[in-house]
Amino acid sequence: MNNSKALSQFAVNLKYEDIPAEVTEMAKKMAIQTIGAALAGKEMDFTKSVLDFAKKYSTGPADATVMLDGGKTSLLGAVFANSIIADNIDWEDCSWTGHPSAGLVPAALALAEARGKSGKEFLTAIVTGFEVYQRIAMVIQPPRGFKSNIGWGLTSWQIFASCAPAAKMMDLTPEQYEQALGIAAVLMAVPNSLVHYTMSNIYHYQHGFCAQDGVLAAMLAEHGVDGMTGAFDGPNGFGEHHLVSAQDTDWYQKELGSRWLIMETLFKHWPTNMWVQASLDIMDAFMKEDGITAGDIEEIIVDPPTERRMTLRPEGYDKIIEAQYSIPYCIAALLLDPTPGPQWYTDERMHDPELLALAAKVKPGPSGEQDLQVSFNIFQDGDFVNKTITVKCKDGRELTRSLNYPKGHPRNQLTLDEVCQRFRVQARNALSPERIEQVLDTLVNIEKLDSLSGIGEILH
Repeated sequence: MNNSKALSQFAVNLKYEDIPAEVTEMAKKMAIQTIGAALAGKEMDFTKSVLDFAKKYSTGPADATVMLDGGKTSLLGAVFANSIIADNIDWEDCSWTGHPSAGLVPAALALAEARGKSGKEFLTAIVTGFEVYQRIAMVIQPPRGFKSNIGWGLTSWQIFASCAPAAKMMDLTPEQYEQALGIAAVLMAVPNSLVHYTMSNIYHYQHGFCAQDGVLAAMLAEHGVDGMTGAFDGPNGFGEHHLVSAQDTDWYQKELGSRWLIMETLFKHWPTNMWVQASLDIMDAFMKEDGITAGDIEEIIVDPPTERRMTLRPEGYDKIIEAQYSIPYCIAALLLDPTPGPQWYTDERMHDPELLALAAKVKPGPSGEQDLQVSFNIFQDGDFVNKTITVKCKDGRELTRSLNYPKGHPRNQLTLDEVCQRFRVQARNALSPERIEQVLDTLVNIEKLDSLSGIGEILH
């Protein structure tokens, strides 16, 4: 069986009853985490701008709900807006290949609402989407040793993260499903490094465009086209000519249906880049277990420093992404405000002299910088970069802690209860305490719902 047909038949034939209980629970946690990440950004100026843009330019029947806003818009418009805000505060989970959940969950949610799908179908679509997406992404991402001077395309290949669950929710035939993936391959954007070097918030918009186009590909296959099968097969297969040579094309079918790659996802404990997570976990332990406060700090040494993650801007941070990607900034933000959230990234906070002075005390350790691509390879191999932080206090104390697996790593995974507790933190500025518990009760028990046509009513 060729790769394209194997992926399509797996996706179309997968049933809720076929999926191990721990895998469906992981899909449930992914939904809670992603929706929570979207709700967390309610008060951010960028979120308001996204919602305004989506309302102005979305056309078509009002089929699905825009989270936070509560208004209904077209299916594509809801996927577009919800995918952007799901990535806005960088709090969604992270796979080996990027943030598929930012498009995957909004796509599955919008289709479930628009077509009245059941909770079991929703969870099945999430699992299907992740398993199909991750295998394609593992083939077409750059090979090991690649330097990202032409752009690392996580907001390109993530088109499959929305296409795969959408096509599942549309009940496409195996041939139509295969066509949907082929159309997504045609629509996929070319990676570009400009957004990374300018730290523009267009990066978040890329998630929206990518997710929208993935769903559009599935809709077009449902509408009817000719050809577009066999996208991942033979010498003309997508993975053979996508900018760089394909990695291991065996990934298309590697342990398909027996190894559930969704279980190897990292859930972010903090609203920061994934390579900042371990440092914040360590500092959190210093604060809770050793009683360390901002006033105690003489110097903080982070070892090994991660490539492009030790950026210090004494004049302040003008862009949220710069702050989210900075270990010094995030450590200082945590020390001054232990409850994570969008308040870490207000313009006032990012130019706060007290925070910037504290961030300047965070120094790189003696080890060489850890290359980001190498770090991802280590993550793919089931491990993680061991991080050590030494805190030198004004009173002469010198404390050291190390951590291999940050909270949320597959080897130190958040439980369902812990994901729910994080959701309460994420959603506290968007929903009332009563509504938060209503949402959690709905999501935790979502497999009991026969239709999700009313799901949008509680997400604002």
